[in-house]
Amino acid sequence: MEPNKYGFRKNQHTIFPPMVFVELTNMCNLKCIHCPYCIISEEKSYRPRHMDLDIFKRIADEVSEYKGVIFRFVCDGEPLMHPNFLEMVQYAKHRKLYPVCFNTNGTLLDEKMSLGVLKYGVEVVEISLDAINKNTYEFIRRGANFEEVMFNVKRFIELRDRLNPKTKIMVSIIDQPEVKDEINEFIDYWKPRVDRVIKRTFTTIGGVMEKKKTRFNLAKKRWPCPLFWTRIFVNVDGIIKFCVEDWFDKTTLFDIRNRSIADTWQSLEYNSIRQNHLLGRFEDMPYCKECFDWSARRWDYDYFYALEQVLK
Repeated sequence: MEPNKYGFRKNQHTIFPPMVFVELTNMCNLKCIHCPYCIISEEKSYRPRHMDLDIFKRIADEVSEYKGVIFRFVCDGEPLMHPNFLEMVQYAKHRKLYPVCFNTNGTLLDEKMSLGVLKYGVEVVEISLDAINKNTYEFIRRGANFEEVMFNVKRFIELRDRLNPKTKIMVSIIDQPEVKDEINEFIDYWKPRVDRVIKRTFTTIGGVMEKKKTRFNLAKKRWPCPLFWTRIFVNVDGIIKFCVEDWFDKTTLFDIRNRSIADTWQSLEYNSIRQNHLLGRFEDMPYCKECFDWSARRWDYDYFYALEQVLK
């Protein structure tokens, strides 16, 4: 392992993470075949809930102290299901956070929601579609109606073009066997219509999903996970976790109500994790030791690159 090959991209990133993931809700209205929600939601221990507004404001207030931090609503649930979603977006923009981004499955992106997102000036909206044909789409994104979602997306594009061209739109597809014959068709269809098309690698999400669907080359020499130098995750309860793929809360560190994001990022605990990764001591970290997804976490190409391209 080459310790000097990896690390923080900028000096200010040693103080505060360049990207903060916020889980507004752990609830979703779909059960997609590649997503752990279809498994987690059936567990007896699963408790559906939304993030308290006070916790959200605490996070946004701290992030506002650091210029240029990517504030992203993503992870275990569908953010538009939060009853205060637009209020949260408004508050984030009131605090001058930039850029504000979120992922959505598009099912709840009706006209009212679309107008609110554009009114408050969200910088980037990513819509997870995962297929271009109706049968494939409804097999993968179970619970969604292809025609309704396509209508929502096209209307959102039209409203964006007319009301707020500064908002960028991305659509994404996960490279998995069910869509192997239509990925190029998906890209060709959406490329002239949106600002960026993202093709994501299928991952096991911490070993929850099927390993046989992955295309990882685990024979390669393992490198440190870039997540520890690039982003941090605050879950629906305000608990800071070091892995965005952790759906079972095995990587929890501190409560946002007792310890700030900056303190956590600079803590001995976090630096110890980074050091273990730099030195290749993955066996000292049980959660990381069992990870099959590390080869999908590239240092040279990720969400940062996509954002730089659409926001430049």
